[in-house]
Amino acid sequence: MNTSKRNCFVIMPFIPELHYFYLYIKEHVERHHGIECERADDQILTVPVLEKINDMIRNADVIVADCSDRNANVFYELGIAHAHGKKVVLITKDPVRDAPSDIRHYDFIKYELNKHVDFLNKLDNALHNVFVERYDRMYDRAIRTFRDFTTVMHLELHQVSKSAFLERVWAAEKMEEIPSEDDSSGAADAFLLSKILSESNDVNVMSQIGTWLMKDKLSSNS
Repeated sequence: MNTSKRNCFVIMPFIPELHYFYLYIKEHVERHHGIECERADDQILTVPVLEKINDMIRNADVIVADCSDRNANVFYELGIAHAHGKKVVLITKDPVRDAPSDIRHYDFIKYELNKHVDFLNKLDNALHNVFVERYDRMYDRAIRTFRDFTTVMHLELHQVSKSAFLERVWAAEKMEEIPSEDDSSGAADAFLLSKILSESNDVNVMSQIGTWLMKDKLSSNS
């Protein structure tokens, strides 16, 4: 879990006809995934442009790259992304066979501006797949935390399904920052319990979480 919202860097040609398409992607990704979305011209910084792009790519959690028209700058930035080992979602309006041979074996999401629903569905699926390991790790920790909490506090509580847990996490990411996994204050455990407990709206249960976290913290410091 990150201490801030996830970040998506969009690589695409800087041409007028794609500006509103970028804003469309940005609005969808931020609203439906809680992922902050930007491209190189969103920020005005007093550093060389290539240094700025390199930093933005390095700090991104996922890259969306529009490979349409075989733009040289796009492929240069895509190479930087691959060098940093970034997860990349490739999109194009061109036939996939027109892509350079070095990247033709990757999966592409084909888009047509008059078929936006199909494109967005595929983009949603790709973004969920990018972060599937992260979500699985969160769910596994949530189960362990749930078991520890109910055992120590001698409570008979119920946990929600994995799909319900993930829906709660996704909703939270749109509204708030997610605590770091190594947060020593117990914020991560409290967050995970609030998402996996069926009784998360029960004031008494939430109070007991605070009591349990305090006991755990005192125990670890003794």
